[in-house]
Amino acid sequence: MSVPAGPERLVVGIDVGGTKIVAGALRGGELLGAVEHPTDTSSERAVIAGIESAAREAIAAHRPPLAVGVGVPSQIDFATGRVLTSVNIPLAGEPLSEDLTRRLRVPVVVDNDANCAALAEAHLAGVDHLVMLTLGTGVGGGVVVDGRVFRGASGLGAELGHLVIETEGPECPGACPNRGCLEALCSGQALARDAAAIAVAGPESRLAALARERGGPPAGVDVVVAAGEGDADALRLFERFGTSLGVGMSGLMNAFEPELLAVGGGLSRVADLYLPRAVEEARGRALPTIAERVRIEVARGGPEAGLLGAARLAASEVGREGRAA
Repeated sequence: MSVPAGPERLVVGIDVGGTKIVAGALRGGELLGAVEHPTDTSSERAVIAGIESAAREAIAAHRPPLAVGVGVPSQIDFATGRVLTSVNIPLAGEPLSEDLTRRLRVPVVVDNDANCAALAEAHLAGVDHLVMLTLGTGVGGGVVVDGRVFRGASGLGAELGHLVIETEGPECPGACPNRGCLEALCSGQALARDAAAIAVAGPESRLAALARERGGPPAGVDVVVAAGEGDADALRLFERFGTSLGVGMSGLMNAFEPELLAVGGGLSRVADLYLPRAVEEARGRALPTIAERVRIEVARGGPEAGLLGAARLAASEVGREGRAA
């Protein structure tokens, strides 16, 4: 896989997740190879050492890169590369860009992982205006405007998963103090919560049986399995999931008028269970002149989107005012 129209100089992209760190070297937009390591979340020092090790391994067979881009599932002060908040990885308060620049001796640009994925998706799709939602355990997202990532005043914007679509909806399962946001209604955690309620009310239900087979409470995967079998409860949950997602999509379409609204993340693999309903709802709610112009599709970047976007971010940002060339 490649990112079109990239620079000829070597860059490295790193996607840091709660379970693995993936790093890859790119030249001319072409991925030359990738390495993967489990994420050691025992301490801040261990995470940083893991990122450094993956970066060094990715560039071992090549000359020093122009820059390194790192995507992390955290809120980032983009101007400084400092991690402000980080739920699953112990990096809060860490000046990550500064530390990695010193360790690797090349400029390092750090951003939110969903922003990186959105940037990669925009280039893979050949568009300059994109909104991307990543649906998984939680809900993330990114916005690309005129070919560049939209971040807000200090880099904390585009937290699309916390767009409220139901004022008295369930509490957000993440670090958000709100309720009724997309993450509370359109995430794997939301599916698990609603499946648990069905299992408690109906111990004879298919969802309850699947949970017993696994030896734990219902999980999002149980809803996927049951829906694939045609279970009415599971199909109803995905119908509601799609409706809620469509409501959120319509607001994003009206706000940004992207060329493409892409749906990625782990749940995009079963998009057939909810995306048709979401598209129908979104197009019925968005302003008609906008709805007819926006494509809604499953993201095409796949598991490499994070590192591809991080690499492109590094290539585009290094040399700009305030960054080392």
